[in-house]
Amino acid sequence: MRVSIPVIGALLLAGADARCVKVYPPGHPSHVPASASAAVTSSGSVVVPSPSAQTSAVSSSASESTPAAEPTTSTKAGVEIVSSSSAAVASTTAAISSQSAAETTSASATAVTSVAASSSAATTNVVTSVPSPSSSSSSIVVVPSTAASTTTKAPAASNYPRAYPADVVDKLRDSSFGKLETYAASSLAGGACTLENASIRREWSDLSADERIAYTTAVRCLQKLPAKSDAKEVPGARSRFDDFMAVHMAKTPFVHNSANFLAWHRYFLFTYEKALKEECGYAGAHPYWNWDRYAADPANSPLFNGNATSMGMASGCNTQGPFADYQVNLGPGTSTRYNPRCLKRAVNRDAAQDCKADRTLSLITRSSSVSAFQDTMQGIPGVHVGGHFTIGGDPGGDINASPGDPMFYLHHAAVDRVWWLWQVQDLQSRLSAVGGKDLQTNRAGSVKDTVSLGLLNNDVELGTLLNTLGGNGGEFCYIYM
Repeated sequence: MRVSIPVIGALLLAGADARCVKVYPPGHPSHVPASASAAVTSSGSVVVPSPSAQTSAVSSSASESTPAAEPTTSTKAGVEIVSSSSAAVASTTAAISSQSAAETTSASATAVTSVAASSSAATTNVVTSVPSPSSSSSSIVVVPSTAASTTTKAPAASNYPRAYPADVVDKLRDSSFGKLETYAASSLAGGACTLENASIRREWSDLSADERIAYTTAVRCLQKLPAKSDAKEVPGARSRFDDFMAVHMAKTPFVHNSANFLAWHRYFLFTYEKALKEECGYAGAHPYWNWDRYAADPANSPLFNGNATSMGMASGCNTQGPFADYQVNLGPGTSTRYNPRCLKRAVNRDAAQDCKADRTLSLITRSSSVSAFQDTMQGIPGVHVGGHFTIGGDPGGDINASPGDPMFYLHHAAVDRVWWLWQVQDLQSRLSAVGGKDLQTNRAGSVKDTVSLGLLNNDVELGTLLNTLGGNGGEFCYIYM
């Protein structure tokens, strides 16, 4: 079923109220680790783990027969502050305690895997200090650094134990990895991007507390950096984060229910991730949201429970977590005037049922063409709209302004993961598959269509964005866990 943009927009704006369901309260003791604020310094600043040496600790005790609570980790995060001359100014460690007395006595093992640094160095910036959510200060120190990009050697499932039992989509991912290896052996040999150096996008709760804080700290940095948007066209933009919101607002009529929906959002997300890395010193791969993991109670999930390692609160104005001091400046709708207000959510459990793993698996395995795949994904009910409905609120429930909620990017990473998994099932034909119409020309979509992100990045041909292993002129080099 195809639904017009205005209809979807009205539904998204309605959020949870459109379905007349109960809004679940944020916070739940069982999901708030004792170490939630351990990476916040005594001065109230959050420090970013060094890009040159990250260690990830994840629980390996989760079994497919036993549901797992939010993972806890026990690790030390190296913190490196680098001057403009690349000399180390100061370093420290933040120990994160993560086990209750019961967990301490358990026999579950912890698997620790190191993320190896790439041999090629890239110049970037490192955020050395960002105020805590409760701090009145808004100062950010960003200094240039020459840091190695982060890659991982063997991206097999066993290398990254999941914090929750594998669902049917996870199992499809793992069982399909041989197809990627076969493709890599024949098509990637000798190239710059390989399975060995591809970055791995992982699910939010599979990240350590340090890794989550490093991500949200970089997002907060982007929310503080000055906007580059034309002040006449987007008078309300106050930050680089707003720049992304403004571009999506301008492009919405052309990048939904269209041939470039999937590719445009893939490029948009990649460009956002690139900004986090190059402008704010983020050293990891962009995380995604596994909708199914938290569908039973999304409000109390590691994403929305409001603690220091979450993405904020589940309902009402966001006053807890890393984005407690964040202010939405644009919207609603396509309004680019300055309209400061709180980030508001209305996390919806009923909407989350549209994103269950069995529905996602059906979408992947029963869609024989890219047209069928993207039409089903964007339909109602469907995983794309279902994810937006689950977040709800303002601007998360607004089809135009939804990138004003940081959760937008984890949701669209999940959308991109599902498309990636669909492509992996038949790489030979699906790495060139385009379907639907180009809404700007009213012609059938083509690999030659132009994909534009305005001031955010260069215009490119749609066909260059179809392969995550070497696409976009070689800039794409990632897979999903």
